[in-house]
Amino acid sequence: MNQKLTKRDIKQDKFVTSMLRAQEYFLENSTRLFGVIAAVVVVVVVALLLVSSGRKKEREAQEAFGRAAVEFRAGNFQLAAVDFQSVVDNFGGTDAARLASLYLADAYFQLENYDQAEKYYRLHLDKYAFDDLLTANATAGLAHCLRAKGSMKEAGEKFFEVYKRFPSSHLSKDCLFLAINSFAAAGDAKAAREAYDIFSRFPGESQRVLEAKQLMVEHGVLEPAPDSQD
Repeated sequence: MNQKLTKRDIKQDKFVTSMLRAQEYFLENSTRLFGVIAAVVVVVVVALLLVSSGRKKEREAQEAFGRAAVEFRAGNFQLAAVDFQSVVDNFGGTDAARLASLYLADAYFQLENYDQAEKYYRLHLDKYAFDDLLTANATAGLAHCLRAKGSMKEAGEKFFEVYKRFPSSHLSKDCLFLAINSFAAAGDAKAAREAYDIFSRFPGESQRVLEAKQLMVEHGVLEPAPDSQD
């Protein structure tokens, strides 16, 4: 006599069938599944090794930077330049290398090697800039190099850039004053007057405002004030 299947029997039968199918799938694909798991494990291990290697590299870079910084503070700029160069060349991508590129430029500037100083100020700005304060310093350093090399108009533009981009920087007023000087020396009356108009409104700068005005007159980009009549 045939026994009627209950709903419970049907559910159990479906469950057993599903389990059997899952077991068959696992047996047929076990090699591929274990291969995927192994691949994931390899990726995780490689990532951990890279993190460890990166930390070691960063630590070595910081130690090398520290040695170079000691030489720099001691005024041994030639030796400092060699050591900072080593950090830039051997530890690219680290925070120490980013900072070393700026110090390397400063060291060359102190040595009056303006071509090399300009090169590394530009490198810092183009590749390693990561902080507004350091970017302002690098831009001002580049401007000083250009001025020392006689490129007055470009120097003025870089000095003015520091003021425009970083008006709250401790360098902004000095750079604006030097922008006036540089533009005047380049004979760029319009740019010199634009910078002067801004600088003349700074409180507490009356003495340098007079100096800036006199520089503009001396370079022929501003007419001298007419003599007062009695």
